[in-house]
Amino acid sequence: GDVPRIPRDSRRRDSFRRSARSVASSKAPGRTRAMFRTVAAALARRSARHVVDATERRFSRFDALRRCRASDAFAASTRAGMCHDARALGPLPGDAEHAVSDVDKFLFDTNGFVVVKDVFSKDDLRAFHDAIDAHAHLIHERKGQLRLTAAKTPLSGDGKTGRKDLAGFLGWQKPHCDPFRSVLAHPKLVPYLHELVGPGYRLDHNPLLIMQDPGAEGFEFHGGSTLDSGDWNHPLGYDFRHGKMRCNLLAFAVHLTDVEEGDGGFCIVRGSHKSNYVCPPSIKRYEEATEHSYQPAVNAGDVVVFTEATTHGTLPWRGAAQRRNLIYRFSPANISYGRGAMDDGSYLAPAPNWPASYLEGMSEAQRCVMAPPYHPRLNRVAVRNDASGVAKPAPREAHKVDFDRAVFKADYF
Repeated sequence: GDVPRIPRDSRRRDSFRRSARSVASSKAPGRTRAMFRTVAAALARRSARHVVDATERRFSRFDALRRCRASDAFAASTRAGMCHDARALGPLPGDAEHAVSDVDKFLFDTNGFVVVKDVFSKDDLRAFHDAIDAHAHLIHERKGQLRLTAAKTPLSGDGKTGRKDLAGFLGWQKPHCDPFRSVLAHPKLVPYLHELVGPGYRLDHNPLLIMQDPGAEGFEFHGGSTLDSGDWNHPLGYDFRHGKMRCNLLAFAVHLTDVEEGDGGFCIVRGSHKSNYVCPPSIKRYEEATEHSYQPAVNAGDVVVFTEATTHGTLPWRGAAQRRNLIYRFSPANISYGRGAMDDGSYLAPAPNWPASYLEGMSEAQRCVMAPPYHPRLNRVAVRNDASGVAKPAPREAHKVDFDRAVFKADYF
């Protein structure tokens, strides 16, 4: 994989040589031109094996492309004939400077989650709590048929205190909406979204605040890579292909309060995102093999980033004060699990977007996360990796726009 793969067939090799010569004479970065010039020249007189040997001696592994800015790499790949789907899904400028660490990549691929420390400061946390306290009248407690656990089970808590839920905070009046909106495009979190979901990521579910008072019930374990039928749970799927992790549904558990070991709260079965078997009910109910269910100790301001393909749930709350935890879920640009971004509640009349109150006053970066699902190649605006703004795609070629207008009577098919 150190140099371009050389076709064995003579006709395909001739075509490859012409493409290499085209890049070598283009305005691509100097080392990229030099690499392809070496390939083209060697192909004219040597075997494919000699080409590989000669090029490997001259260039270290991926050195030419690593030294290019992302935009230069796009330009070079365009001249080499790369599909525009691939260009649209490629790295954004600045990705390398704000990359997820190798440690976190290993831990996420191995366990299905990683804890990102100190994302939110004490001032940030105060803003979250002040906004929640100002809207306490909107909190709903799950009682009776709305309880999430069966009576007298390991997850039922004291049997009386239900979980409390609160949503709609993206649409609260300023300044109360601001801390919640900051999660959408936060400089410490965007690199994880780009690494695990991809550029052009979008908010999939309506975010939710979960609160547990002392003694409150937990929530039976759910999610997972395998459905109860034994089929692959592809809407939540996790996969690793061509050197990249990808999550069809990625979640943030934003902890607004401290959680000590043994307190309860968020719990996850490590590595379950790769399981090929149905999770037994006894494990979902926290009755068996509990040593494999991990409840991380986290500080207020930490964020647990996890794939919904893991089997995860909530343990009863044993802490002395109320636990507060925000849940956000994100999906790739062209995938949707939830209906909140497109639906006004009626089957035949989808709304064009989220409620107007959610979008009013949002920054450009926050607003692009709220876009409905469609492929990045269709002029999708994406959050920059440092969350400083947005990366806007080059306009589609005029002849393609004109053709779509003529055929579909719209700018996009």
